Amino acid sequence: MKSRKNCEIHCRKYLRQEFNVVIDRCNFDEQQRSTWVRIAREFQVPVECIVLTADKQACSSRIMDREDHPTGVTGNEGVQILTRFVKNYFPPENPAAEGIEKVLYLDPSPEPECTLERINSALEALDRLPSVRV
Repeated sequence: MKSRKNCEIHCRKYLRQEFNVVIDRCNFDEQQRSTWVRIAREFQVPVECIVLTADKQACSSRIMDREDHPTGVTGNEGVQILTRFVKNYFPPENPAAEGIEKVLYLDPSPEPECTLERINSALEALDRLPSVRV
């Protein structure tokens, strides 16, 4: 979607239509996540979070191996972007205080490509988690 603002517009559009919405962005700190929590509150829908636990080395390797990624994060420049991201990354430490009801920590897949089976497995695991009061 190219920009957070455009993502916000589409998020609201589909929540209005009562769709489930997945925000696939880094959201590296509480402030960035708060945008989506605020929008969810507007529509009175729960916020659930999937934290990808791949370490910097695994991410760097994948960045170096991939070509034609839609975000353009490839090669040495991509690794530099990752290094900046790692310095600024703060996962949700107190999810309820942020307005997040569930957090699933998802270990890296051995496969470089995400499969529908992997997605469904992660969503099922998220569904099985208990909700926290926010």
